[in-house]
Amino acid sequence: MRKVKITTRAAAFVDAWTKWAERQIGPGYVPVIDWVVMASEDPDFVPQLGLAFEKADVVDRSRVMECDGKDIEIFQYVPDELFGEHVQKFVDVRDKKLVLAEE
Repeated sequence: MRKVKITTRAAAFVDAWTKWAERQIGPGYVPVIDWVVMASEDPDFVPQLGLAFEKADVVDRSRVMECDGKDIEIFQYVPDELFGEHVQKFVDVRDKKLVLAEE
């Protein structure tokens, strides 16, 4: 499994939501980007990414994300196939939503 990249802009977006969530659910949680599966008949359907929070002591640390060449405390539980085999995809933010983007 290769490390998935997240842009600085997307990491700041996640950080803002993490601060909000901490006020709601308390400390000790870390952000986890997950795949939101919806029913679709469209063969060109693009999965949406969602943001969840998991206790820091149970998160799968092998799923840590990378931003600007460094590991950061954001994790992802997105199927590896979504990040492509030939083109390196990464997590970005557009229109206040997390999205998969290509280099």
